[in-house]
Amino acid sequence: MAVEKAKSALKVIVPSFNKALENSDDINLLINIESVAKIENITTCFILDKNGKVIIHNNVSEWSAERTSRIYNKAIEQKTQSLQQTTNKDFLLFSEPLISDCTLFCIFSVKEAKETSRNWKIKYYTAASSVALLIVIILYYLSKLFILLPFSRIKKSLENNKFNENIKEKISKKIKILEEDRESLGKIIEYSQETSIKDSSAFIILNSLNRVMYAYDNTGTILKKDFEKGVHILEISENPNLVKIISKANENPGKEINESFENYEITAVLISADGKTAGTIIKIIFSC
Repeated sequence: MAVEKAKSALKVIVPSFNKALENSDDINLLINIESVAKIENITTCFILDKNGKVIIHNNVSEWSAERTSRIYNKAIEQKTQSLQQTTNKDFLLFSEPLISDCTLFCIFSVKEAKETSRNWKIKYYTAASSVALLIVIILYYLSKLFILLPFSRIKKSLENNKFNENIKEKISKKIKILEEDRESLGKIIEYSQETSIKDSSAFIILNSLNRVMYAYDNTGTILKKDFEKGVHILEISENPNLVKIISKANENPGKEINESFENYEITAVLISADGKTAGTIIKIIFSC
């Protein structure tokens, strides 16, 4: 169970780091790293290039430093997700390969993890041998950039729900800015119109980076209250089942993934446009 939760979280987060690296977006890299470093049990977070040079670090004084010890070199060379014990038995080094021959590293406090959850079971491997990995590391990030739905068809759907009247004006102001996103967003909206939004207990639309474009939650248990549009779904999710089904949808583009938990039926589908991810639709219905 712990392994599946870790994989689900990472599948949702890693693409965001890769996107920032691909676009040489230092601002979002810094925002992401600082956010990850604040997560419970994570003491340090940084990215190394293939030569062990620090690209970004939550401690500014470490920028451009080099980490070339065997434990880092091994993780970089393996190009696979790994968890290693450091020389200090109270800490573990978690690594995840990124694009451009970069690797994300997080130093995880075993002592803090034991204090917060006595039921966690962590198996680690050294450079000499590989062992099964069991750990929950929930990574999330904050972003300054976000997308709001710009089309008149979605305005009609919004009007059918309990939303502030000035939402139409806010959406209209974004239309000219988002001309290049019409095709992808059009695919999302086309699918959403085929679903009964107003009959849902909760309805969420994510963009290709899993940022919230539109959402409402009448259950009070799926999303955090007073969330903002544009944030990552992991930041506002109150239910681990939501992240799990989003990950499954990412693995099966175009296929509706249906699951149930508690008294709710949840459906998620990843929408594509010209072979590229446009976004994800999540619909939740009260079943009792």
